[in-house]
Amino acid sequence: MEIVDILEKVNNKDDFVNFVHHLISDFKTNTKDWVNTSLEDYLNGMASWVEDSDGLFSESEENPLQDINWNLVATVLFTGSRYE
Repeated sequence: MEIVDILEKVNNKDDFVNFVHHLISDFKTNTKDWVNTSLEDYLNGMASWVEDSDGLFSESEENPLQDINWNLVATVLFTGSRYE
């Protein structure tokens, strides 16, 4: 199954954890497909995508990023750097 197929099925915590594990596997097996292969580049890519996200949705589309708990996202990113 392709990583984008797994991404499209993320609807809950277990799906998210499964996706992260598949993302790691995808990085190991398909590194040539990744643009951002260092942690710094990956985090910069994430930040850039979020910054540019307003232009990704038309005015008639609901922007799914409006309802995100951004503190939780930041907490997940931070604790991933410290949690064993």
